[in-house]
Amino acid sequence: MRATAWTSWTSIREAMAHGADVQGGDSGLHRSLPWLAAEEGRVSRDQYYLCAGGALASCYPLPHTAAHRTYATWEIVCGSPVEELIKQTAQPRRESAGAELAHVRSQLPAPATDTLAVVTPGCVFSGVTLSPETSADSLNTLVDGVEAQAGELGLPVVQFGNLREDNAAEQALHQVLRARGYSAVTVGADAVLDTSAYADLEAYFGSFRAHRRKVLRKERSLFEGERATVRVEGPEGLTEDLAALQLARYRRYGHQADTRAVQDRFTRAATIPGLKVLRADAEETSPSAGSPTSSPLGFIAFYEDHRTHRILTRLGAFRAGKAAYFNIAYYELIAHATQVGGMRIHYGDSTYLAKILRGCSLTRLTSYFRATDPSLHRALARAGRLRTALEELQLGQAASERGKRC
Repeated sequence: MRATAWTSWTSIREAMAHGADVQGGDSGLHRSLPWLAAEEGRVSRDQYYLCAGGALASCYPLPHTAAHRTYATWEIVCGSPVEELIKQTAQPRRESAGAELAHVRSQLPAPATDTLAVVTPGCVFSGVTLSPETSADSLNTLVDGVEAQAGELGLPVVQFGNLREDNAAEQALHQVLRARGYSAVTVGADAVLDTSAYADLEAYFGSFRAHRRKVLRKERSLFEGERATVRVEGPEGLTEDLAALQLARYRRYGHQADTRAVQDRFTRAATIPGLKVLRADAEETSPSAGSPTSSPLGFIAFYEDHRTHRILTRLGAFRAGKAAYFNIAYYELIAHATQVGGMRIHYGDSTYLAKILRGCSLTRLTSYFRATDPSLHRALARAGRLRTALEELQLGQAASERGKRC
């Protein structure tokens, strides 16, 4: 029998106090009370937690004017991510994709795309906590509740973001959403490196063929030439000099940010258990300095989730040159992961080729969209097909290159 009721709360602490389960299935740290509580107020001013039959959805109202654009519907299907994908596409496909983007933008005005987004902020995981025992009836009831909540808020679009293909419990949710007429959009892939097969960093390097191993060791030697000091700390490692480095990285990639915003990110991140900060510093001597000074080459902040054997990368910034990025985010982090033992490092989406050439596998991420107005939904579906085609092209090219080089 299909359940007929769902329950809604406006804070994760309230939901937990009334018995909502945010630790079901393989949810891990990213679906825990500290993680979700730390994200409240960052993505959206308000949030809603809906529970039905043991499944829990975290929902964030995102009007088209929202400052946070990562989960904004128009941005996902018509915005800068699509522009960047088109830039990476060869002619003549690039020209035709540009023309298609112009068309879908004319048919999908941003003010029409106010959205209730079901996501887990700050990671590439679904916004729904499930277990393998969650029934299709319960999932349908949960989606009923999300759609009702969107209607009450006057939001014409519902989005279920970042459903994975490597989570058995989510397969039923994929099916439910497709059956209800949601449009499926490939929004990227999570690059995952399983370090359980490596005893140490040398074993990792030794797993590659000779020509790839030569490239990786060259990157390593550039970094070793800097004689950098590398250390791993806890939350106290998110210091002011790293905040300045993080802000510079945000601005370099066109993100709107200031010192206060970066400090807010650091403060929120520090409230979640398991935070580690891996940083590398190098000594420099300037003409005006009487003695060498130490400055950061870069850092990466991540969470060790021992229950699910995951390392979740969260923040990071790196100086240009000196192979700082690949050494800090990959080789030093891999060395740390092998010491911890049996960990899978989740690197998130984008730059697929660089990641799979360093041993990562790609897990496809699918977001689902549904608009209440049929004409709006058709326009949304067409825009989604464009992004899907561009993403799948990137994934296919990365896989092909891996086959040639590895």
